[in-house]
Amino acid sequence: MSSRSSERLLGLLANGERWTAALLAQELGLSVRSVRRGLAQLQQEGCVLDSEPGRGGGVRLARRSSLPRTALSQRELITVMMGLVFSGAERGAQQALRQRVRVGAAASEAVRADWRPPRPAALAEVQQAFFAQQCLHIRYQDGTSQSSEREIEPHYLLINAPAWYLLAWDVNKQATRCFRLDRIRQARPLDRRFLRRPEVQLMSEAEQGLGPFFKPL
Repeated sequence: MSSRSSERLLGLLANGERWTAALLAQELGLSVRSVRRGLAQLQQEGCVLDSEPGRGGGVRLARRSSLPRTALSQRELITVMMGLVFSGAERGAQQALRQRVRVGAAASEAVRADWRPPRPAALAEVQQAFFAQQCLHIRYQDGTSQSSEREIEPHYLLINAPAWYLLAWDVNKQATRCFRLDRIRQARPLDRRFLRRPEVQLMSEAEQGLGPFFKPL
């Protein structure tokens, strides 16, 4: 199975609906045999699949499932993450969210050498606020180890593999700011939502600092 087919299979399994092998094969344009091999491979890689036999049954990615142990592309990770958040009845919201995830060129050697996995607790709070379009309070440590408290609107997730950035509107500074996820020390969603600001207002400044050609997921 190609990486593109694998990505689509993960996305379908994660959208909350139950799928038969025949329906998955039809949706993906593959044989039932290929789909079954793909499902078996996902299980070998650590995915937990909920299956229900009989009429009206099928298979889907369990909400308790971990991501595969093998290295997924950033596109695959986001596809699965969004699928676990949204049900099949909310595909319109899922598609809108895809527009807020942008993929650019690979990170520079300096960034790759300095990049560290984000803190899980902070990352979970950032994820919640990003999906729900909630304002977010963060404690951020920049490249010079200076810490600051910020109140932000998390508008876009930018990927310069392997680095991930949060493109946000800084409420206090009234300006666009870009935050590396591994430098967010603490995060707390606020009880206030925001409306999306014009894309050009945010992306132009991000591309000046990180490079051009960020494309939607």
